Amino acid sequence: MIKKLIGMVLGFLAVTVVGVGIYAYTIYQQGTATLSQKTYKKIGEETNVIEATEPLTILLMGVDTGNSERTDPWAGNSDSMILLTVNPKTKKTTMMSLERDILTKIESGNGQVQEAKLNAAYANGGAELAISTIQKMMNIHIDRYVMVNMQGLQQLVDAVGGITVNNTLGFPISITDQEEFNKISIGVGEQTLNGEEALVYSRMRYQDPEGDYGRQKRQREVIQKIVEKVLSLNSVSHYQGILKALSNNMQTNVDLSAKSIPQLLGYQDSFKNIETHQLRGEDAELQGISYQIVTSEHMLEMQNLLRRSLGKEPVTELETNAVLYETAFGRTAPSTSTSISNEEVE
Repeated sequence: MIKKLIGMVLGFLAVTVVGVGIYAYTIYQQGTATLSQKTYKKIGEETNVIEATEPLTILLMGVDTGNSERTDPWAGNSDSMILLTVNPKTKKTTMMSLERDILTKIESGNGQVQEAKLNAAYANGGAELAISTIQKMMNIHIDRYVMVNMQGLQQLVDAVGGITVNNTLGFPISITDQEEFNKISIGVGEQTLNGEEALVYSRMRYQDPEGDYGRQKRQREVIQKIVEKVLSLNSVSHYQGILKALSNNMQTNVDLSAKSIPQLLGYQDSFKNIETHQLRGEDAELQGISYQIVTSEHMLEMQNLLRRSLGKEPVTELETNAVLYETAFGRTAPSTSTSISNEEVE
């Protein structure tokens, strides 16, 4: 049984938005209508139109497919979530990983509110509830979403001819402790990976000194490397493989039909400068269940970081549906959550 996780597959979104611009005409010639029909899933009333001159916020979700016997590849939890802001004015993209275990107040369609881990929003109400929950948590409007499953990631990495990553942990990466049958091992230093190896590289967490945060850092690295590889491709055979991977393993309300390509082209340069961040909480246990609980200081800092990435003024008062550490325990956290990962890729 495949263990829960795989946020890595979130590279799909970045590749979709960037890649569409690069091989727009190839996509058109090979059937954009089919691609759009297979991947497009509308949510609610989408009133805003994508404008190539305006910033765009996208929620990327990697869905835990869980038991391989499931007939529905989209059932389960959204165990990996990344907010992506793309700003064509500053030519910059900001990626913020959201810890799946953050304790959050999740409001269902009937008005009931429950406190649960963030990844339960998708399991209880699909992409629509996940979007509304994260909008309230981060006090930001989400324009579009992209959802991918694990099989798609492997196909996508293979379609681009593999990716090169840098294992800085000082020891080989494997998941034999999770899956005894999986003998793949990723060596130390710079390594070129195929799709199956990329999954292993992005899944390991128990041996990482940073745990789940270290895993999410490697997931963001893989996303960046996929984007770089797509930007460098010029082979029609590669494009065909990418289209197949996207068609079979992605759901989104980003219109990938030929008529939308001119709008998407305007975001292409923004992916050449990617800044990454992590929303993280404090380890805590409530009623025997482990959670990540965010401090008010860190949450406000991350909200304003997203606002600035979109060209908006920062706020001074915190509005969020996350359960805050100070509220849950009546005191400030013993350590600070502000020492987050912050890497820039030019």
